[in-house]
Amino acid sequence: MKWINNILPETNLQKFIFIFLPFACGYFLSYLYRSTNAVLAPYLSNDLNLNAEQLGLITSAYFLTFGLFQLPLGVLLDKFGARKVQSILFLIAAIGAILFSLGNGVWSLVTARGLIGLGVSGALMAAFKAFAVWFPKERLPLLIGLFMSAGGMGAIVASTPLEMALQITDWRGVYLFIGIVTIFVGILIFFVVPEKQENNYNEKPLPVLKVLKHIYTSYAFWRIGPLSGIAGGTGLAILGLWAGPWLSDIGKFNKNEIANILFISTIMMTIGTTSLGIITDYLRKFNISPVGVMGGALFVFIIPLTIITFGIMPKAIWPWVVLSITSLAATLAYAGLSQHFPTSYAARASTAINLICFLMAFIAQYTIGFIMQLVEPGKQSGYSIKAYQAGFGLFLGLLIICYIIFIIMSVLEIRKNKGETSKDNSA
Repeated sequence: MKWINNILPETNLQKFIFIFLPFACGYFLSYLYRSTNAVLAPYLSNDLNLNAEQLGLITSAYFLTFGLFQLPLGVLLDKFGARKVQSILFLIAAIGAILFSLGNGVWSLVTARGLIGLGVSGALMAAFKAFAVWFPKERLPLLIGLFMSAGGMGAIVASTPLEMALQITDWRGVYLFIGIVTIFVGILIFFVVPEKQENNYNEKPLPVLKVLKHIYTSYAFWRIGPLSGIAGGTGLAILGLWAGPWLSDIGKFNKNEIANILFISTIMMTIGTTSLGIITDYLRKFNISPVGVMGGALFVFIIPLTIITFGIMPKAIWPWVVLSITSLAATLAYAGLSQHFPTSYAARASTAINLICFLMAFIAQYTIGFIMQLVEPGKQSGYSIKAYQAGFGLFLGLLIICYIIFIIMSVLEIRKNKGETSKDNSA
């Protein structure tokens, strides 16, 4: 089947089949891995006698290796291409999943979960790199919105369908099965996704460190990066683990009800991310940037997070639905930032944002459990609203601070651009 790589897709349908779908399958798995522990948490805790801090450490190891690999990932993607890099990484993820299914202690599970995070660390960025090579930049917001729906499908499967699967097998059987599927997806990407020589003849190659310095010292990065990272990371930390325990401890829902609530939330998240991409693509006609749309959506994100943090409406489902829909708005930063840099290092620009997002997800997921354990030491379940307020509240505060900074920097940039336009017109 390797001959397929030599065929360059020309029509939009061919690009959808040979480029979009294989990477979408990979991102589906990435989000499935990311979201499983929201449902599996009580099973892991009961089976292995884990407290909140240990559960947070195991689950967050995914985000640590995921985040730390972002910088070398960007370099590898720009140098070797999305197909080769992602195929190899998925084999690593499969090994991690199989080891997780065999784990019996905290550190064996941490190691396995870390390998999974490393292995799927390129699922999103590899696709963005491929899209940047094959599609025009102005269509990236639409593609990203559609692509994110594949991740939403993975999150959907990690809710009620996962709970149903646990009636047939246990959490070990689930991870073993996903590991085998991951191997097949890696093989699919390697043999189906085509290669394309990038047209960078007019772009002077720059040393790796110089490129990274250019990205990390840019005004655009510091305006977009912190807010996107804090919002995206906090959303991932809560929805990927702590949503389940909160719904049990504060909402007093049973396991099936929790799985159904997560199921509804992830369906709405999938619809929301797709709609967000379409809306962003439409608003482009009115000179409203992806970053502007992100800012509006993340303002809405703060509202349900505040309600959940303080336990204001413990039986209400809508705050979780709205939180799920708006949490992925942070991904619009990828399209927003990539437009400031040449295609030759588009992957490194995107992974600069991803680095903050997933390191923050690791910090938030572990720190929330750590704080909860400090507030109520000795517990393994049944935490009070005070414990959740302390854990969630820290990151809610950071998010509000970053949002204020984002607004200030955005206003300054608008004034600067208006000033430059006035000078050009007067000249």
